[in-house]
Amino acid sequence: MDLGAIKELAVSYLPRLAGAFGIFMLGFAAIQWVLRPLGRWLLRRTELKPAVVSVSLSMITAVAWLLVISGVLAALGLTVIAAAVSGTIALVALAVANAAKGTTSDIIAGLFLAVDEDLRLGWRIKTGSVEGIVEKIDLRKIRIRDDQGNLHVVPNRAVEGAEWVVLSREEARSSPVGGSR
Repeated sequence: MDLGAIKELAVSYLPRLAGAFGIFMLGFAAIQWVLRPLGRWLLRRTELKPAVVSVSLSMITAVAWLLVISGVLAALGLTVIAAAVSGTIALVALAVANAAKGTTSDIIAGLFLAVDEDLRLGWRIKTGSVEGIVEKIDLRKIRIRDDQGNLHVVPNRAVEGAEWVVLSREEARSSPVGGSR
């Protein structure tokens, strides 16, 4: 390859480099000055734990950077590599969906437990190896206090998907959530 051909190739590639640089700068600005502050604000309004906010923002930022990198590679004409990065995004999304499967099961089971006629706050139950008073039922967990004062936090799907025995139907004097009907 002679010097003229290299010069011609470089000149033809300059617009692609400019486009890739523009995509990178726009992506950087959007992530740093729009996405992260907006994400922080939205997640704080939900009153989530700081660790949940931090992990969520990190995941959102990582996906945004993958999209920016994919855009830069596509602008440079490296579509095969851009497709590989897009495939990585799809794999990450699949992994997140698979991990959320248990959470979804807990939420659905929690809704069923909350409306079940044979389970109330303050009632004494036995489920699996846990026996005690139902203190709280939320979307993901049921909390049962045993006779030694230990609080057992059990995933809702483990209770809903198994047998539980109602040992006493005495109502709680004060319940953290809900109450009797």
